[in-house]
Amino acid sequence: MMVSTHLVTGFFAGAGLVSFLHLHDMAAVGLLIGATGGALLPDIDHPKSWLGRRLPFISVPLAAVFGHRGITHSLLAVVGVAWALYYALEQWNLGAGWGLAAAGVGVGYLSHLLGDFATHGGVPWLWPFKQRFSLPLTFKTGGVFERVLFFALGLGAAYLLINRFAPWMLRDGLALAHQLAARW
Repeated sequence: MMVSTHLVTGFFAGAGLVSFLHLHDMAAVGLLIGATGGALLPDIDHPKSWLGRRLPFISVPLAAVFGHRGITHSLLAVVGVAWALYYALEQWNLGAGWGLAAAGVGVGYLSHLLGDFATHGGVPWLWPFKQRFSLPLTFKTGGVFERVLFFALGLGAAYLLINRFAPWMLRDGLALAHQLAARW
């Protein structure tokens, strides 16, 4: 998937978690930032990715040792990143709000893997076993379906957040649509 689609996928996953957990204010913001950033992390193994170009001192060695869609695209990486982040936050004793940002990183990271799972290249869920898995029906990266998916997930995230923080907007918008339809 393209970086923009990974970002909106992470944001959508974060919005879903914000709604599910009934979060408010800065807790929701921290989780959304974590989820959006976490959605970029798996591609650190590709030196030409958005994140890889900014962190070549990490990206180049990872690509040389594991290749693209290797360990960073596995369930082992999800568990490893979650554990490392949890451990670091416990050691730094930054407070409970950072735990929600860490949960967001985990959700965003997983959203990236699920997105790549739906592409032709698939993901090696069970790394170090190199077999890649993908959905039976996949799509081409950068194709029309991915663009439609980008907009659908963006609208879905907007709906989830509006429904969580300003449900009156949805009710009023629906009432206005009924009034306009009645006039025609």
